[in-house]
Amino acid sequence: MLDNNFLETIQNKLILENDPFPFISTNNILPKNLIQEAENEFIYFNKLENAGGYRYGNLKRKFSDFENLPPKIKEIVAFFYSKNFIKILEEKFTLDGIEPDWNLHGGGMHQSSRGGFLKVHSDFIYRRQSNTRRVLNLLLYLNTDWKDEWKGALELWDKKMTKICKSVSPNSNNIIIFRTDKNSNHGFPDPLLCPENITRKSIALYYYVKEKPFFPISIKLRKYYTTVWKKRPNIEEASFADQDGLWRKIKYKYLPRIFKN
Repeated sequence: MLDNNFLETIQNKLILENDPFPFISTNNILPKNLIQEAENEFIYFNKLENAGGYRYGNLKRKFSDFENLPPKIKEIVAFFYSKNFIKILEEKFTLDGIEPDWNLHGGGMHQSSRGGFLKVHSDFIYRRQSNTRRVLNLLLYLNTDWKDEWKGALELWDKKMTKICKSVSPNSNNIIIFRTDKNSNHGFPDPLLCPENITRKSIALYYYVKEKPFFPISIKLRKYYTTVWKKRPNIEEASFADQDGLWRKIKYKYLPRIFKN
């Protein structure tokens, strides 16, 4: 079903936009029957794990073991991680040597229930003890008949956190793919208002490129290894890094981290 012929049919739907950072967003990306089957698999899947609650995100469950994903969801992940799909991503985003993360580090099946949220942030770029740099995020939503009043739309914010430039509904079969750097500010920061028996479900996939260091030891700023949370204007938020003491600001934003490649 998800073969090279299908790839040709969706290529023209993958249109790159650049405000506030490079991204592609479209709806009805995959065959409707496949999406319905994947959503049903998600609803009845009983291996989701608690991702823990913290001040920037809450009520999230996840599953990140590729080999044990439900069959249709596994098929979807394999398609988006296929060489031919990655080739399209390289052309659209002007990148070379994109690699999938079959370990689904931080990705896989994500689910949030009523009251859940994820504050605006930019993601980690480097993994510790690794010479790979994260360059793209892909999010596919599996929520039939999601209502706008339930919140949960993915917001893309500008670099200076002054405005929302794009809002993507988590309705079923909507997809967004975007460049990952320290200004790719995104999240769904307001608590979900969906009914108790409905959850916000997504498949999250991340893509990397290898970096070739000139020296056996690499030195990079710590901020590139961690998620950086961003405060929205004129809104009471949890305690963010920009409210930390001077030493924490220096340590986590400026001091380098050294690792062997």
